[in-house]
Amino acid sequence: MRCLWTRCLWTRSLTGQLIGFMLLALMLSQGISFLIYWDERGHALREALKEEFLVRSASVARLLETTPRVYHADILHAVGTNYTRFWVTGESPEDIVAWQQEAWRQLKQPLPASPQHDDVPPAPDTAGTGGALVGSPAVAAEAASWSALSAGAWALSRPARYVRLDQAYGSGLTVQLANGQWLNAAFAKPAAGSVWLSRPSVSLAITALLLSLIAVLVARRIARPLRRLAYAAEAFGRGEETAHLPEEGPSDIRRTAEAFNRMQERLRRFVADRTSMLAAIGHDLRTPITSLRLRAEFVSDKEMREKILATLDEMQMITEATLAFAREDAAGEATRLVDLTALAESLCNDLADLGWDVSFVENDRAPYRCRPAALRRALRNLIENAVRYGSTARVTLTRSAEWLEIVVEDDGPGIPDAQLEQVFAPFARLESSRSRATGGVGLGLSIARTMARGHGGDIVLCNRQGGGLRAAIRLPQDRALSAPAQ
Repeated sequence: MRCLWTRCLWTRSLTGQLIGFMLLALMLSQGISFLIYWDERGHALREALKEEFLVRSASVARLLETTPRVYHADILHAVGTNYTRFWVTGESPEDIVAWQQEAWRQLKQPLPASPQHDDVPPAPDTAGTGGALVGSPAVAAEAASWSALSAGAWALSRPARYVRLDQAYGSGLTVQLANGQWLNAAFAKPAAGSVWLSRPSVSLAITALLLSLIAVLVARRIARPLRRLAYAAEAFGRGEETAHLPEEGPSDIRRTAEAFNRMQERLRRFVADRTSMLAAIGHDLRTPITSLRLRAEFVSDKEMREKILATLDEMQMITEATLAFAREDAAGEATRLVDLTALAESLCNDLADLGWDVSFVENDRAPYRCRPAALRRALRNLIENAVRYGSTARVTLTRSAEWLEIVVEDDGPGIPDAQLEQVFAPFARLESSRSRATGGVGLGLSIARTMARGHGGDIVLCNRQGGGLRAAIRLPQDRALSAPAQ
């Protein structure tokens, strides 16, 4: 579930993608820098501790050489620290493994009048290894023998021998004193704490948090006008009246809003010009039709006169239907929230009161933002077709994850599958299945589909098994029906 939610946020959210890309870039750049810094830091710290250890060991050697031997034991106890121990032997420590074991034993010994320090690193386990130190190959190779210190690193004139005690900062040293004895020194400090609790890691976390907050603010500043644009485009596509988008924000967003506003104005002018043209054509056709009707009355042949008048009546019906469609298209009905169940039920009841065989299957409420008069007319056209050609109409309302459908079914002869789309053409009539005696000019389904598509949906026809036609006004159910926050 978490993976699905993350993928959904990544694919659908501009904020999620922006934060993801910024954090990825931050992690890559800071990760490389951190690795370089951590390596350099470890090397610098190791060298600094080594230098301090060598200086301290040289000072202890001078102190022992300038004081009576009776005070040496007290001096060695006094100069010991939590992480450093000094002891004297009579012979040169040639066995490096034995010397290292003794060094760890000395480091584990408590200082006088102080508790044992449990944070000293435990001595490496050499049991079962044939005397070889357990560790990385580099440390094992370096610990196999003493190494001589350079003149610049060691302050005394007598040479000293140096060895690494562990993989962190542990060091060991032995140097011969003026009295022939050997001063031995061992230093071991626990390695630094968890890398995740280090200052660079905390700094990286704080930087990532601040960048995420900045990314959220930037993404919201970008996404807000985009959401407004998406809502305006959706509303305009449904035929709703939308205001001009604010032309503000970054230049890319501002140019997008300007282009949308210009497109909106052009489309409005185009629709207005088309509607005006249809209205003008329908109006102007009335005069010649009336003139032809008067002239037809003077035709002496009765049969010819009746044919002419029938043709003129059909032209009159087409003209009136075109004018009615143009007037309704120009009216620009406002969009509002209605209950589709109540709308369909009230229409069915009104038509049933007129004596039509229309029934509605009860259903739950279905609030929907639409132009109710246009949707009511589209549904009425489908019901009229069902009653005219199938004697009865059964209206139901169904839902799916993507669509909300108002379905009209009849018991008529249906329509050949190859001609299911042809009936939506203006003035189209399928004489094989629709007789001219039934009336109509062939605009009903065309007008109904235009109105359904104006809501972002469509009308789908299919033949029912066993006979009859199924017509469905399909409306999108997952579209945004409320304006976004400004």
